[in-house]
Amino acid sequence: MMSKQITTAGTLIYCSVFIASSIYVMIPLQPMLAEMYDVSLSYVSLSSTLFVFPYAFGLLLFGVLADRLPLRNILLVGMGLLCLVTGLLSLSNSINSLIFLRIFQGILAACFAPVTFAYCFKHFEGSLQAVVIAMINTGFLFAGVFGQITSVFFTNLFTYQAVFVAFFFFYLSSLIGLFLTLQTSSSKKVFRQNNLFSTILSCFRHQSLRKLYSITFFLLLTIMLFYGSFEIFIFTEWRDFPFSLQLFRTISLIGIIPAFFASYLIKRFGPKNVLTFQLGVMVIGFIPAIIFLNVATALFASLLMIASTSLTIPIVVLLVGRHATTHKSTAVAVYSFTLLIGASLGSTLASYIPFTYVMILIPISFIGLCFFSRTLPDSN
Repeated sequence: MMSKQITTAGTLIYCSVFIASSIYVMIPLQPMLAEMYDVSLSYVSLSSTLFVFPYAFGLLLFGVLADRLPLRNILLVGMGLLCLVTGLLSLSNSINSLIFLRIFQGILAACFAPVTFAYCFKHFEGSLQAVVIAMINTGFLFAGVFGQITSVFFTNLFTYQAVFVAFFFFYLSSLIGLFLTLQTSSSKKVFRQNNLFSTILSCFRHQSLRKLYSITFFLLLTIMLFYGSFEIFIFTEWRDFPFSLQLFRTISLIGIIPAFFASYLIKRFGPKNVLTFQLGVMVIGFIPAIIFLNVATALFASLLMIASTSLTIPIVVLLVGRHATTHKSTAVAVYSFTLLIGASLGSTLASYIPFTYVMILIPISFIGLCFFSRTLPDSN
């Protein structure tokens, strides 16, 4: 039984990398596509924007469905349709069809996160549950770099359509893996339409969940704001920066190591204490760069930012699942939606807030979040 669960966990972690990678695959291709189709860069950027927003609302949709329909069925049907749309994307030969199909790809990709976390709460227990949730979130973080590297690799080797051919096979292998490993869930309650919005609103009325969502909002916002603002700073003021931002991010991925110890740390110190400490790690990371900004202190800030986030995110998911006594899937879906909205806002703010201000605002915000996290009720 345990070996079957470990196989299922491995499959879910594998899927997490490729699902989240679809958010990022178009980013490095946008200048090339703008030139190829003779359109503006802002128009091509819709291929990312019109994936992210349908994805965000899809998280809420599938979160609500996960409280009412068998989890295995949702994942298999969603992944199957995602394979189909991704296959169609590989056949696209115009920027309009690419953007149009990316909308549907975003909606369908959203089937994974809320349903998978609901599956973890239902079928995994104890330390295994904490480890799997941490590793799935690590997969999401890793995808930010992996997705861009993969898209550039296949585009340079063949054409941009080859990216979608590759992801079609990635998703097909994910579908086969899920089909072979997922346990059948018990039947859910009958779908009642008038409960949809009230269920979502009830998550925001729950005091503990509202506090966790407030913390959630700043997690990816911080990462997107830091890297977006830093990229502009390098381009405009720090022109002799010794390596590319892509390599800078890749080195920073060393910071995901704490996520591998999530189970031990949570068991030893408790999720609330680890959450507060990890929020404090974010503050510590930025202090040297505030005093004196150079390559080493910037890299130190980036490393500890990823180290903080890689463990904070799975702990917040775990706490959301524990505090949501009913409608766990919807509660986690609202968490995922909040996380993504924060990321979108971070990307937008990056072009308006100077990097020197960002370096001060982030630690100040997280000092506040450290104290705020102490007001959460204790959770077993």
